[in-house]
Amino acid sequence: MVKLIPEKQYEQMMRTVVEPGLAAMREEIDMPLSTGGTMHAEVYNRLDARRAVVILHGYTESAEKFREMAWYFVSDGYSVFAMDHRGHGRSVREVEDKSVTHVDRFADYVRDLGEFMDAVVRPHMGDAPLCLYAHSMGGAIGALALMEHPDWFERAVLTAPMIAPVTKPLPPFAAKAMASVFCRLGKGRERAFVGKPFDPASETFERSHDTSRARYDYYQKKRVGSDYLQNCSPTYSWIREGVGVTKTLLDPKNAQKIKTPLLLCQAGQDTIVRLGPQEEFVKLVPGAKLMRFDNARHEIYASEDETLRGYVAAVLDFLDGKDE
Repeated sequence: MVKLIPEKQYEQMMRTVVEPGLAAMREEIDMPLSTGGTMHAEVYNRLDARRAVVILHGYTESAEKFREMAWYFVSDGYSVFAMDHRGHGRSVREVEDKSVTHVDRFADYVRDLGEFMDAVVRPHMGDAPLCLYAHSMGGAIGALALMEHPDWFERAVLTAPMIAPVTKPLPPFAAKAMASVFCRLGKGRERAFVGKPFDPASETFERSHDTSRARYDYYQKKRVGSDYLQNCSPTYSWIREGVGVTKTLLDPKNAQKIKTPLLLCQAGQDTIVRLGPQEEFVKLVPGAKLMRFDNARHEIYASEDETLRGYVAAVLDFLDGKDE
């Protein structure tokens, strides 16, 4: 079991141990994309790695947000490949305002992942086993990739995956219809009415999706100081695509294409994605398992120590094959 970074010494250990340790082995990559622009990624390649894990972050996040998890993976003997999805972090953006998150088609994310696998991951790892760790929106991207490319990964963890997003104040069908109308009117790349510009004063721990104040505060300081980490609003196109992906993911014929052993980690206090569709998805995927963390909010990886300890152990044990 890897040693957890405790909340009481969190910022100190991140700044003096984890960040320097990762920086010493980090390779920063800006990979050209076939559609133009570049994808930014962080690679932590252990020469003695027995396998590798690809990290897919969620909506409005970044590879940088997952450095604590990257540390745990590296400590457990993995090489780590963490990418910034288009419209996020330091990857290509199709709208000028860095607080706005846009994608023309959800399939763009999956294509980008394929190019990352071919140009970066496989050249580094050769025939070594590859695993997937994917959160929220990244979980939806990962699920689509598992359907379309069942040979990519040996094992996969989807953590609070966006099988179906919460669309309040509108029901999902109305949110998608509304967004589609704005897209047809040529406003697909505009900030949706539900979003606002980045304002750190309006973002508080109490309103966050974390249960660890130490973990929340650490990354929030980074966001405030770095405009490329300040995504906070969707475009109408992103809403249309994000809501629309549910139909594909919950199609039994598609779900049954997944052959990769899969664990879905569910946050019991999630208010960002709907829990029922996650449970339906697990039932559709042959052999998939669901583990619920009752006290966790959406970002399970930013939970208080007690929950996080069990979560990290469950993720590593599953990807290590210790559940068998």
